[in-house]
Amino acid sequence: MPGLRELWGDVIPDAGPLADTLVRRYTGKRRAYRDDYLRHVLGALDSLEQLATDPVAVRLAAWFHRAVHSAENTAQDDAEASAQLAGELLPTYGVTDVRTAEVARLIRLTGGGGANGDVLQDAVNAVLADPQYAKHASEVRRDSRFDAGVRRAQLQVLLASDRIYRTDLAHDRYEQPARTNLAAELEQLDGIAPSPWRGWRHSLLSMLAFMSAGSTIAGLGAALGSPWRYPAFHDDSRWQPILMTALAVVSLFAVAWTARRTDRMARFVAVAPAAVGLVGVFVILANIPPTTGGSGPGPRVPTMMLASVSLVLCGAAAFAATWFAQSVVRSRGWWLGTLGAGVVVILLGFLFDSIQNAYLYSADEHLDNRHVPADVGVASVVDGGTLWSTPGNPDTLRSLVGTAHGIAVANGRGAVEMIDPKTGKVRWRYTRADTHREVKLYPLDGGQQLLAMFDQVGYAVLDTDTGKRTAAWPDGSIDDEVEDSDPLVTSKQYTVGSDKVYGTDLDGSHRWTYEPGRCTSTVATAVADLAILDVGTSCRQEPAHLIGLDLKSGKQRWRADGDLSALTAAGDLLVGIRAESAGKVRRLVAIDAHTGAGKWTVDLPKEWACPPRLLWSGRRLVVTSCPNLAKRDTETVVRFVDPSNGQATATAVVAAPAGSRIAVTADSRVFMMSPQGDAKCRIMRLTEGAAPAYVPLDGVGCGWGVAAAGNLVLVSTRDSLVALR
Repeated sequence: MPGLRELWGDVIPDAGPLADTLVRRYTGKRRAYRDDYLRHVLGALDSLEQLATDPVAVRLAAWFHRAVHSAENTAQDDAEASAQLAGELLPTYGVTDVRTAEVARLIRLTGGGGANGDVLQDAVNAVLADPQYAKHASEVRRDSRFDAGVRRAQLQVLLASDRIYRTDLAHDRYEQPARTNLAAELEQLDGIAPSPWRGWRHSLLSMLAFMSAGSTIAGLGAALGSPWRYPAFHDDSRWQPILMTALAVVSLFAVAWTARRTDRMARFVAVAPAAVGLVGVFVILANIPPTTGGSGPGPRVPTMMLASVSLVLCGAAAFAATWFAQSVVRSRGWWLGTLGAGVVVILLGFLFDSIQNAYLYSADEHLDNRHVPADVGVASVVDGGTLWSTPGNPDTLRSLVGTAHGIAVANGRGAVEMIDPKTGKVRWRYTRADTHREVKLYPLDGGQQLLAMFDQVGYAVLDTDTGKRTAAWPDGSIDDEVEDSDPLVTSKQYTVGSDKVYGTDLDGSHRWTYEPGRCTSTVATAVADLAILDVGTSCRQEPAHLIGLDLKSGKQRWRADGDLSALTAAGDLLVGIRAESAGKVRRLVAIDAHTGAGKWTVDLPKEWACPPRLLWSGRRLVVTSCPNLAKRDTETVVRFVDPSNGQATATAVVAAPAGSRIAVTADSRVFMMSPQGDAKCRIMRLTEGAAPAYVPLDGVGCGWGVAAAGNLVLVSTRDSLVALR
C-alpha cells in the first residue's frame, strides 16, 4: 500500500512542503480521520474525479477537508478551520484566488453544490461502504463531540433517502454496502447506548390508539342518550350506536393486542378499527336527517360521525405503532409517549366538541327567503281600519322589533320572521330545529342586524335584509343578558364574586369587562360612545352611583353619586327618576351622558302614585304614571317633556290602565289599549298638544297590548298580528 506522501503526486508542482505539512496533520495525535481515512477518500477520488469540472480543486479539497480536527469540535467547526487553513496556505504555492475560493467552498460544504461538490461528497462518503467502516465509526465516536441522538437521526435520514451517492458511478459502486453498514451502525447505536427516550414513538402511537378507542366508547355512550334528529321521535332506532359501541370495544382489545407485536398479523388487525370507522362514516352520511323548517339533525349525528373518525384515527395509530421499536416500560420514552398521547386526545376532544357545536348550529338552521321587497316608510293614521293582518298571536306582538328592513317578530317555536311593513308579507323566515321556545329579539347596528336569543342554543346575529346568519356568539355567552342592544352592552350575573358588564362586539366577543364589585346590582344603558351603569350596593358602606365607561375601551370616564331608576338614553342625555324621602318625592333628572354633569332636575307631581315610566321617541321624552292610587286601574297620566330643559310641553289623562303597554311612534304619538264595557276594546291615540282620541277595534283584546315599529301601529288578535291603517 503506498504511503500517504506518495499519493500527493503533483497536485501542485513544487509543493512538497505543503504535502508534508498535510501528511503530518493526518498522522498526528488524533484517533479519527487519520491517514487510512484520507487514503480511502483519495482512492475513491481516483475514479470519480473524471466527473469534476476542476479535478485539481476537488483533490486539494479532499486533502484539506479534515486537515484540522479536534475532539472538541463539531464537524462544522473542523470544516471551517480547514477551509481557513487552505485559504492561508494555497496562495503561497501559486494557487490562483479562484481555485483557492473553490477549494474553501468545497471544504465548508464538504461537497454539495455542482459537479465538483458531488464528486467530493461521494469520495468522502465512500468510507461508508468500506468493509472496515465499523472501525472508522468507532474512532469517530471516541474522537469527536459525538451525540448519539444526532447521529441516530442522521443515519435515519440517510437510510430513508432514495440514494446516498449523487453520482451514478458512486451510486452503482457503493450504495448497497453503504446502506448495509449504516443499518448495522444504527443497530449498534441502539444496542451500545440505548437512549432513555427510545420507543417514545411506539408509546405515543399505541397509547393514542388505545385512548382513541376509549374516547370512542365514551362518545357513543353519550350518543345513546341523545336524539338522532330534532324534534326527537320515539321510533328513532338506537341500533347504530349500540353496534358501533360493540365494535369499539372489540377495537380496544385489538389495539391492546397489537401494541405488543410488530409482525404482519398485527398490522392486519390494527387496520380493522379504521375500516369499521370508514364504514361508519359512509353509513352516517347516507342517513343524515334533512334540515327543514321544522326538523334537523340531532346531536347523535355528529357524535357518531366523530366517533367513526376517532376509530379511523385509532386504527391508523395502531398500524403506525407496529413499525417502531417498543419502549422499555416506564422509561422516559414511555412516559413521553403516554403524556403526548394524552395531550393529543385532550386537544382532539376540544376540537371535536367545537366541530360538533359548529355542525349542529349550521345544520339545524333553515332560511326561507321569499325575496319580498321592503317598504319601511309606512305610517298608521289609526282610524279603526286594518292595513293588513298576518298569522300570529299575542306573543308575536310582544316580541316585535322594528328594523331598517322591516318588522322582526318571533312567530312560532324557534322561528324569526321579517315582515314587510306595507303589505304584511313575510320577507324571510329563519328557523332553528334545536329549540322549542320563543325567541328574544334585539335590533343591532341601526336596525341593519338582528340579535336573536334561542333558548339552550345561544345568540345568533341575522342580517335584517336577507335573514342570513352573520355571526353566532361563543358558547360561553349563552348566559349573557342584553342591557342595551344599540350600542351593544351585555352583562352576566354570578352567585359568587362580582357580576360583570361587557362591551360586546356583534360577533359576541367582549372588548372589555367591568366588574363593579361584590354585593352590587347594575343596570346599564348606552349612548353613541359611552356605556352608563347605575350601580347599587347591598353589603358595603358605599352609596349608589353612576359610572360612565368608554364604549370602546371600557375605561371609566366619570362617576357621579346617586342612582336613577328607569334609566333612559335621550340623545346625548341620560334621563331617570330619582326618589327621595322614602319615595315620597320623585324627580326627573337629566345628566350629560359624556361628563356625568347634571343638566336639569324637575319635580314630578306628588299625587302621581305609580312608578313613572320613561320612553324616548327620538324627539320627545314621554313620562307616564297614574293620577292617584284609586285610578291606577282605569287612568294613566301622559306627559310630553322637552329634553333640552325638562319642561312639560303637554300633559293629558287618558282612559287606560297605568300598567298597560305603551307604544310611542317615531313622530311622538302615544298609543295605549283602552278597555270598554261589554269586553270591547278601543285604542287610545294621543298627540302632543291634542286631546286623546279613542278608536274602537273589533276582535282585539285590550290585555294583549299595542306596539309600534317606526310610525306603524300594530295590535294582536288571538291568532293574528294586525297592522292598523
